[in-house]
Amino acid sequence: MDAPSTSQVQLVREITRIERIGAHSHIRGLGLNDSLEARAVRQGMVGQVTARRVLGLTVELIKEGKAADRALLIAGQPGTDKTVIAMGIAQALESNQTPYSQLCL
Repeated sequence: MDAPSTSQVQLVREITRIERIGAHSHIRGLGLNDSLEARAVRQGMVGQVTARRVLGLTVELIKEGKAADRALLIAGQPGTDKTVIAMGIAQALESNQTPYSQLCL
């Protein structure tokens, strides 16, 4: 059996490094356009179109300061993308430099 080439070893190292970044590091926002319509696949988000539209409205209220001193509880069964949606909200708020507090239980 031949030894792996240098390019193959480098590729494996790059893939390993990418995988270690984080489970949700590909999320860049809620995947909404300017009129808050959810795209099928955008900013790392896939599916959950209705939830993303509703949360897009919520993010807009937060950005406008109309939801100050309020809490947002995301509840659901295991595996229903609650963490992914929370990461999308955080990315959307950070892009606007809106101050917020994140609490994970």
